[in-house]
Amino acid sequence: MFDKDFFGRAFAERVQKFSRDHGEAHLRVEVVTLSGERHDTLQIKAIETGTRLYTHDDRLVFLPYSQIAFIDVSILRDHRVEAFRPSTSSE
Repeated sequence: MFDKDFFGRAFAERVQKFSRDHGEAHLRVEVVTLSGERHDTLQIKAIETGTRLYTHDDRLVFLPYSQIAFIDVSILRDHRVEAFRPSTSSE
């Protein structure tokens, strides 16, 4: 079960270590509820009764700790193709 102490210490330390272990990689953090709802999270604030999630889609979500199923932390990779470049020759 998640609680304020987990998000205040253990989680932050594990996320920082995971990022360092992967060359200071940028991370993606998703909080998943018991009902399967996924929150792509920018920031997590721990309070006594739950968490406040600031999401990528500009939402502020409150989740009681009892509603959090798991947290998915992964490396954020840029899979975009190289940008189009116009030809510099006259051909």
